[in-house]
Amino acid sequence: MLRIQTTSFETGIRMALNGDLDVSGVPELRACLRQVLGTYRPGHVEVDLAGVGFLDCAGARSLLWTDASVREWGGGATFVRPSRQVLRLLGLLGFDSGLSIRTASHVPLPQPTAEARPRPN
Repeated sequence: MLRIQTTSFETGIRMALNGDLDVSGVPELRACLRQVLGTYRPGHVEVDLAGVGFLDCAGARSLLWTDASVREWGGGATFVRPSRQVLRLLGLLGFDSGLSIRTASHVPLPQPTAEARPRPN
């Protein structure tokens, strides 16, 4: 089961994923991202993968879809803090070269704003 928590910050949205990002979790990620893009129109989407315990090929492809979807809206996506196993699968698939991935846990994450505010159209 996949759970997603979204938090807004000055330049975008942070989506923290917890659980398994597999074929059963992909629809949840897609629905959440569509809602985020339609509501907030963020300049940047940060996807925190630290809580992802399992990633299959469908889940890995959903990260490519996420990146492409955010770019279509004129933004950018960064995938942060993937586990070694997640990073290994992305590397084996060659996806790590096409995605912006930040692995260092010492890099500070953006601080959330007090509340999520929709961005104007």
